Amino acid sequence: MSVLITGAAGSLAALVTQRLEGGEPLIGVDLRPMRAERPFPGEYVQLNRYSSRRMADVFRKHKPRLVIHLGVRAGFQRSMQDRYTNNVLGTRHLLQLCERYPVQRVVALSTYHVYGAHQHNAVGIREDAPLRASQIFPELADAVELDHTLTTFMWRQRQVSTIVLRPCNVVGPTLNNQITRLLRSQRSPRLLGFDPMLQFMHEDDAARAIALACQSNRWGVYNVAGEGTIPYEEAIRRAGGRPVPIPSLPAYIAVSLLWRLRLIFPQHLMDYFRYPTVIDDSAFRKELGFEPLHNTLDTLASLRLSPPRRG
Repeated sequence: MSVLITGAAGSLAALVTQRLEGGEPLIGVDLRPMRAERPFPGEYVQLNRYSSRRMADVFRKHKPRLVIHLGVRAGFQRSMQDRYTNNVLGTRHLLQLCERYPVQRVVALSTYHVYGAHQHNAVGIREDAPLRASQIFPELADAVELDHTLTTFMWRQRQVSTIVLRPCNVVGPTLNNQITRLLRSQRSPRLLGFDPMLQFMHEDDAARAIALACQSNRWGVYNVAGEGTIPYEEAIRRAGGRPVPIPSLPAYIAVSLLWRLRLIFPQHLMDYFRYPTVIDDSAFRKELGFEPLHNTLDTLASLRLSPPRRG
């Protein structure tokens, strides 16, 4: 038996694999090449897509007991069609293979963005709240459909113990995701008149949460967050960035144009810097015994004190 990790070339996956080394054999797959300075501690397979025949060959050869699906790509440079193909269709194919071979447990990463950013959001969004993100921004349709794909599989295929995690903003010194780049920027846009409370989770705590989900026999959907909340402008300053106040209408127009040129973060993120989207992670803490080791201020400071890396 073995453990299969998708998205294995990413920085978060590297932190997760460090926690799993020394146990069952590890099999890594990703659409990206593995970096030479960070070799995978097991067999690594690079694919052109998760729905390819080679993915089935990996299952046939290794018969994994546990699948950790971290291969969802937000995709700063990816089209909506590419994201849908890899995130949704690739995940469906992966879950079909989990059922066919069969896999005993699946741990999959979704995102808190599926709840959407709305002015009437409750403070402390629970896991049973509606997923409204795609109602405003079609760019998030693939994230919402991915989440639906995972939860539908979780309920229909009860012979596979499945846990779906919806983490808040995960940041850290080794990550190079959109939110980490934005916080470090010397020109981080802040909408005039808005300064919502945000949640952040240190990359080490995120890796601990994923490893804990792998070891647990719990199943279900869980929000996962760090310790505390902080206003957006203060978060930028704590991370070493420089907030630039911009009127809302010009900001939305500018971001929309720049995003089409792939010069800035996606437009849908603007609403998360306008309205609060604070999740309630009490179920994960209570049922899996999780406690973050890093508070929000230390988490953001880790960005300021460490140089950014690729991946």
